[in-house]
Amino acid sequence: MNRTHILVLLSLATALSTAAHAHQATGIKLTEPTAHSITVWTRITREAERAADDGPLPTTQLIDRTTGKEIPLKDNATYSRARPTVTFPPGADLGSIRGAAIGAPGQTRVRYRPTGAPNATWTETPWRDVDSHQDFTATFALTQLTPGTRYEVAVEDRPRADARVTSTTTGCFVTAPLASSNATTTFAVMSCQQYEDRDRPDGFAIYPSMLALKPDFMVNTGDAVYYDHGPVHAVNVDLARYHWARMYGFPTLRDFHRQVASFFMKDDHDTLTNDSHPGDRSADLTFAEGLRVFREQTAPSEPPYRTLRWGRHLQVWFLEGRDYRSSSEADRTQTPTILGATQIAWLERTLAASDATFRVVITPTPMVGPDRASKDDNYANKGYVIEGTTIRTLLARQPNLTVITGDRHWQYVSRDAVTKIEEWSVGAATDSHAGGWSEETPRPEHRFLRIKFGGFLSGSVAASTATAPAALTLRLHDTAGKVAFSDTKVAR
Repeated sequence: MNRTHILVLLSLATALSTAAHAHQATGIKLTEPTAHSITVWTRITREAERAADDGPLPTTQLIDRTTGKEIPLKDNATYSRARPTVTFPPGADLGSIRGAAIGAPGQTRVRYRPTGAPNATWTETPWRDVDSHQDFTATFALTQLTPGTRYEVAVEDRPRADARVTSTTTGCFVTAPLASSNATTTFAVMSCQQYEDRDRPDGFAIYPSMLALKPDFMVNTGDAVYYDHGPVHAVNVDLARYHWARMYGFPTLRDFHRQVASFFMKDDHDTLTNDSHPGDRSADLTFAEGLRVFREQTAPSEPPYRTLRWGRHLQVWFLEGRDYRSSSEADRTQTPTILGATQIAWLERTLAASDATFRVVITPTPMVGPDRASKDDNYANKGYVIEGTTIRTLLARQPNLTVITGDRHWQYVSRDAVTKIEEWSVGAATDSHAGGWSEETPRPEHRFLRIKFGGFLSGSVAASTATAPAALTLRLHDTAGKVAFSDTKVAR
């Protein structure tokens, strides 16, 4: 046997050994639950677990395409004219750097049944190849489900069609009750989790805290990752995917998302960079590619603005604050928009058509505030005062309506002086990521203000009885789950 034959056999053996197993280091996500459907997101990875957090990191050099001079790497910067060069340490690659969980080819399927049903009643999807062009992910739309029912789910992976199953992730979810159902509900809302500011070696404390409440669903309002923070900026698509893999490979996140259905909303840092607009770019990563990677990693429904009915008493609206925003260039010649005309018309139409007892509008960025005078990215800022006034007036026409916002790194409950619309800010995911508001004393519009600590929001709907109307209780929690502020709203 000559040297060429030996090299070929060694290469084949290496390929077969690396393809011997299909893993799920980034877990599964159960997204967009309705009364009759849910989407199951999964991804096959090369390794069984994310790489260690003490591993090597790549270095990035940015060269100005116009001047040829080096641009320093800074947080919250948009490198619109930069040409990046990413260099890995010797022996390291995209799959072995700190926290990495690189994708791999293989096949996956989903098995599901109502919780407690006999083994023979499992429903199985066909096996499907993961998509190498979509970061080795696959999504399954489970339909014709029974409303108000808890289901068991098992996601299986194998390296190829003739191989055995090498990894299985089990989980559960609940479908929404019908709009006629006098149902109780519990949900959680969170925002702003930065990798470098995590508060546990295995991720974030808020995830087991939220899980302890047994929510029917969770909403992430955006900034699920921070492309433009820390030593590794997402200056191309591969590094954007790296940000998602290292975050959602943490055990606390994996354990939560296999047991609770979620709605993912995007904001600036998990689209591109701070306060980003359509048409922006960060070195080789464009705004349009940022939208595509977000869809790839979170499996939201389309269009990205949508509404959810959860029984007779609750309807939730999820607003999209990046896709339809006017560009920085357009803002010089027209009234700036965040939601865009089509989304605003949809919001007005669906709010008017709703007969839910309570209406909850969830927005990635504030509508009421107050916010810092230095910001100009949301309806609480002067640059969007015209459209902001229109939206707040629209919302004020609806009974029993509350706004929940992410984005701001401090918790507050405030009431607009003109329209009386009330807004709850969920705060940052950790104490170390909290802050940004410098005034210790609440302003007149604040019902509650907490600026130095992180946490999340929970909501619960109590069903109506023969002697009491339905009620919605909102709570702001610290990262351990302790309630910092709460308020119960009885239906008007």
